[in-house]
Parts: sequence; C-alpha cells; structure tokens
Amino acid sequence: MKLVTQQLAIDAPPDVVYRMLVDAELFVEWMADAATLDPTPGGRVRWTHANGDTCSGRYVELVPHRRVVFTYGWERPEVQIPPGSTTVEIDLVPQADGRTLLTLVHRGLDGAAAEAHADGWAHYLSRLGEAAAGRPPGPDPFADRRVPTPEEMARRDHP
Repeated sequence: MKLVTQQLAIDAPPDVVYRMLVDAELFVEWMADAATLDPTPGGRVRWTHANGDTCSGRYVELVPHRRVVFTYGWERPEVQIPPGSTTVEIDLVPQADGRTLLTLVHRGLDGAAAEAHADGWAHYLSRLGEAAAGRPPGPDPFADRRVPTPEEMARRDHP
C-alpha cells in the first residue's frame, strides 16, 4: 500500500478551512454536488460528484480547527475501494501570516489507485483553497470524470 500525501498553503485561517471540510453546504462549493456530513466520531461522511460517483465512510477523529480524519471508499463496486476501506487524515496548521498549512494523508490505496487519488486530491484541494479564500472555484472540470477502475488504470499504464 502507498500513501497519498498532499500539502497546500491556503489563504484563510484554520477555522474557515475546517468549516469547509465539515459543513455540507460549504463542502459542496468545492468538492461535490451533494454531501451528507455528520462531523462527530462515527458520523457519516458521504458525497456524490456530478458524474454520480459516491464516496462514503465515517468520521474517526475531529479536532476543531486542527484535524479531520475519516474512512473513505467508493460505492461503485467496480472501483474496488469499498466504502470505509481507506483512511484520510487532514491536518491544519496555522501560519504566522494568517494562512493555513493543510496536509492530507490518504492511507490504504495500492499503487495505481494511489496515483489516481493523488491527482484527484491535488485538484480538489486546490478548489478548497480557492473557496476558503473567498474566491469561487468555478465549474469543476473533473465533473464528468468517473473514478477509474483497476482495469481502466491498467489499460492506461499498458496501452
């Protein structure tokens, strides 16, 4: 298994970034078309992208304005990453200039899936950064992209 690690400096304080991660109304501004978020330990995390792909899991740990940990997976069986089968850890560190250093670690993905998710997280965290800074991220260019299956990833690697 590989780790996916992303880091991003966001032009907003940690309390704003934290709300963007746990408030469903704010979450849909940057991540998905619909979200159900119950930010309590054991609470449900579920969002659906415009293409119909749905991700779901449960909150594991929440430290207001500092840390969000949840399990993660896809409800579409052919993706072969079942709901709750991986873990996403997001840490928020305040910076002296008022910004937030966000670090995301996604654990439990194999090589090809880790690469695909690294690209996805980079894209969506960039959108989070825009939204948290008060700049609308605009239409999602990934809106029509489905989560690749292992077979699709293998075909990309070996044309």
